[in-house]
Amino acid sequence: MSGNTSLKEDVFNCCLDNLAKQASLSWFTEKAKNLETASAFFLAFGMLKRKVENGSVIISTSLKSNLKSANPAFSEEDWDLVSFCRLAFLLQLNTPENKEKIETLLASADIKEQVIIYKALQYLENAEDFKLNIIDGIRTNMIDVFDAIALENNYAFTYFSEDAWNHMVLKAIFMERPIYRIHGIDQRKNGKLAGILQDFVHERWAAGRVVTPELWRMISGLTTESIIEDLKKAVLNDTDLGKAAAQKVLEDAGQTEWIKSQGLEPVKLTWEEIGKEIWEA
Repeated sequence: MSGNTSLKEDVFNCCLDNLAKQASLSWFTEKAKNLETASAFFLAFGMLKRKVENGSVIISTSLKSNLKSANPAFSEEDWDLVSFCRLAFLLQLNTPENKEKIETLLASADIKEQVIIYKALQYLENAEDFKLNIIDGIRTNMIDVFDAIALENNYAFTYFSEDAWNHMVLKAIFMERPIYRIHGIDQRKNGKLAGILQDFVHERWAAGRVVTPELWRMISGLTTESIIEDLKKAVLNDTDLGKAAAQKVLEDAGQTEWIKSQGLEPVKLTWEEIGKEIWEA
């Protein structure tokens, strides 16, 4: 996070505002003041779902801006009141003492708790201290947990090495997750990933299977002669959306004469629109 010392207080006060009409307000306020010991923190974090009446959380414009400074992909719709109160508890922990507590909590947390923790780590002042925990987290086969790390989350974009980033993207494809929701997907394209994805395409084609049209997005701007030949094959043989995605990359690679020779019109879809057509159909 960008050293924003006000976020801790702003998130806490937002929770107080949303709890104003609940009997749980006094409980939340008291517990937030007494999170020094590991046992107190674990108990309070776990009890939130029973003590707070869940629902939507109303976040002020200024706090949204504050949260977006740490995570440009932040969306109020991704948080409910219980999860936002859990974020407040995590922010209340002192750094760097928070690392041991949060790591211990992760080891025993249920899926919903893991999701909140992984979504919250990017907002901590010492977010980078948890890089190995996040990398370990993407090994999961639990979709909700993987999505909490990979989608609408700035952490991987900011802190992952090229190899860790590539592993996450490839796993997202294996798990059939929406690539367009990975923050920074265009900025962190790289030649090594393009080569890995080309090998993956060949394996899928050899097995008589198709690839997600979103895969070509990570190859755009990194084409080689052999990749261009693969793209032409996709344009001629893929699904309608797959053809459009492959053609879009060929257009970026300057293959306009070949495209015209096939009688094709320019692709007007953006990558975001392609992604949404796949996952929101």
